[in-house]
Amino acid sequence: MPKDRQGEAKSMPSLTISRRAFVMGGAAATLGTHVHAQTPGPAPVFTTSAIDVHHHFLPPFYKPLAKPWLDKFATGVAAVLAWTPEASLAAMDAARIDRAVLSISAPGVHFGDAAQARSLARDCNDYAAGLGKAHPGRFDFFAALPMPDVDGAIREAERALALPGVRGVGLLSNYGGRYLGSPEFAPLFAWLGRRGAVVYVHPTDAPCCAGLVPEMATPLIEFPVDTGRTIASLLWSGTLNAHPNIRFIFSHGGGILPMVAERVAAMGYVRRDLLAKVPGGPVAALSRLYVDTASVTTPGAMAALAASLPAGQILYGTDFPWGGLASSRAALAKLGLSAPQLAGIECANARALLAL
Repeated sequence: MPKDRQGEAKSMPSLTISRRAFVMGGAAATLGTHVHAQTPGPAPVFTTSAIDVHHHFLPPFYKPLAKPWLDKFATGVAAVLAWTPEASLAAMDAARIDRAVLSISAPGVHFGDAAQARSLARDCNDYAAGLGKAHPGRFDFFAALPMPDVDGAIREAERALALPGVRGVGLLSNYGGRYLGSPEFAPLFAWLGRRGAVVYVHPTDAPCCAGLVPEMATPLIEFPVDTGRTIASLLWSGTLNAHPNIRFIFSHGGGILPMVAERVAAMGYVRRDLLAKVPGGPVAALSRLYVDTASVTTPGAMAALAASLPAGQILYGTDFPWGGLASSRAALAKLGLSAPQLAGIECANARALLAL
């Protein structure tokens, strides 16, 4: 369990993973939702509903802009570019998922032209709001922002947060190698803090590290690391402490953070001056974060996550259309969680956070 700067173990309500589920996970404990989506077997039957907070959408006008990036960094691109609202609804119905909170994934909406990015963010947000209107009670969304254009992002956030179905804003883990704690992004977080906004953070490629392991698709190995980088940036820049009203959700179980939280917190011992930016201590700041379960619905991954955060801050997410809905629910059900814990992850925690 992480310790605070006085060395005391921090107590928090957490999940309990059954020993049998952990042991039986075996090698599968290292695999994520993307693998579950490809695993054959009988269709699972679900008796309760769920809310998916990590569900991507690709409007028709967005696909040709995103395709070059997707072709470079991702696999399974053709299936992803075939996304339609109907595909989401069919997958949701099969997995008994009542609602999905839509978001634009990497590479975001900024392709080098600030004016185009502002227009594209606006169009994506209006499209998402339109889906919610066309399918009442099924689609909500996190608003896309034209980052790293901070002025444009604030303007679009102000507009989009008034749209029906919006539940917060979506950001990427870095913008051209600049992480979210960078001083240039401070005005946006100050604005979001005054609004008490929910901020959903999804990883993207880092300029420093693409292609370091040629055999691995960049998202599979670098995305979890980049999430950890941006959390560390937000922590030690003082952004988390300065804006406690912002509710942050991090994709993929917070990336590598559950495994390296002790090391991130230890920076306060290496550089004592940083503790002035986190007066309550790094553990207290990190323990306020929310995460989703995309790619962590396995015994080993969930055990690390369960030891790091309160149970009420873990939300169900699938990474659709990259990840499977029914397969991830089935994997989550096999972890041996108690009925209240499972109900919290799959539905109640998201309802409470997002006022659904």
